[in-house]
Amino acid sequence: MATYDKGDRVRVTATFSSNSTGTNPDGGVVTTHRKPDGTDTDVSESASGGGVYVADVTLDQIGTHTIKFVGSGSVVAAEVIQLEVTKSVFDHS
Repeated sequence: MATYDKGDRVRVTATFSSNSTGTNPDGGVVTTHRKPDGTDTDVSESASGGGVYVADVTLDQIGTHTIKFVGSGSVVAAEVIQLEVTKSVFDHS
C-alpha cells in the first residue's frame, strides 16, 4: 500500500474491461472516497478512454483512505484502492 503525507492530492485510476478489452461502462461509474473517520464522499471521476477512469482525491486525514470505483450497465465491476496517510514531521495538529 502506498504511503502519503496528510494534505497530498493524488490521482487514482481504475480500468474496466469486457473480454479483455478496455470498455467504458454504459451505465456509468460512481466513485466514493471513504476517509479514515468513516465518512463517505462522492468523487467526480472522468473517463480518459478505453475503460480507464481517473479521480483526484485530497488526503486530509491520517489513516487509511479507500476509494471505490463501481461500474454499471455493460461492465458491472468494482475496483478498490487503499492509500495510507501518515503523520508528517511538519504536521503539528
